[in-house]
Amino acid sequence: MKQIIPGIIIVIFVVILSTCKHEPTQIPLGNNPIDTNIIVTYDSVCFNTQILPLITSSCAQAGCHDPIKHEEDLILNSYSGIMKLGTDKLLIAVKLSSGKKMMPPLPQPRLDSTSINLIQRWINEGSKNRICIPSVCDTVNVKYATHIAPVLNTYCKGCHNAGNKGGNVNLDNYTDAKNNTIFGKVLCSVTATSGCALMPKGGPALSSCNIRKLQLWAAANCP
Repeated sequence: MKQIIPGIIIVIFVVILSTCKHEPTQIPLGNNPIDTNIIVTYDSVCFNTQILPLITSSCAQAGCHDPIKHEEDLILNSYSGIMKLGTDKLLIAVKLSSGKKMMPPLPQPRLDSTSINLIQRWINEGSKNRICIPSVCDTVNVKYATHIAPVLNTYCKGCHNAGNKGGNVNLDNYTDAKNNTIFGKVLCSVTATSGCALMPKGGPALSSCNIRKLQLWAAANCP
């Protein structure tokens, strides 16, 4: 009898575990923890890797909607700050081609159609504060068009373009991106080494995956 009871207990324990359901992990960020969840796929638009750096680079740069200037009492470097503006006003502002309400203001380059469509898709999906964790880092045969341009356009182009060469650095085209990478300015900034200030300024730092892409691209002479 003593040998049977432990066996019964083990069977009951296994049954309980097999019927237990675990909800997706959620973490409180911004002002809307209910809409904040961690996912590992990209079926939906990810706020932390796709929307936040794009808006921070284009709209929360120095002298605009940044923590120091906070134009119109708006700081657009966080989920709560963007939601304070409102997604409808955000979409209208990035679509405008003139006027005081357009973002980013001239002479900054306008957001391209791909970026605007991404913001529209994010809004259509409910403007969720999704925090994505990439499961795989693609660093095979790193090239400008497929790996580097998307990173620079999202995180850096807003402050480093032909109309606004922050730090006298332009990253909105292949030639300038290559030259500034080969001469070390890009890697120095994204890794905050050799006395460089961490970039992107005021926004989320680049992931280790994106930094690795830049390092491999530089090592291959920027193909």
